[in-house]
Amino acid sequence: MSNFKFNLMDNFFKRPVGAAVLFLNDFHFGKRLNDLNRCARLVPKDVKGFASILTMMPDADAEHVGAIIDELVFLADQIENIDQ
Repeated sequence: MSNFKFNLMDNFFKRPVGAAVLFLNDFHFGKRLNDLNRCARLVPKDVKGFASILTMMPDADAEHVGAIIDELVFLADQIENIDQ
């Protein structure tokens, strides 16, 4: 694996969660931004983690990212249900 990919992975963990949100948002042209913002509030480490993994998938497309966002929404739902 090249240093470039390692640097990208590290950058999402060292940068604000908003950077990961914008990266994931680019695949859907803003259609899932509300979901991503909610996930960034409730499960920020997961958002950064999935975005970091995605940077290592050169063939990733909107379908892959959609599945990732669905999983993040599921995790956020679980966190909200625990708090109630």
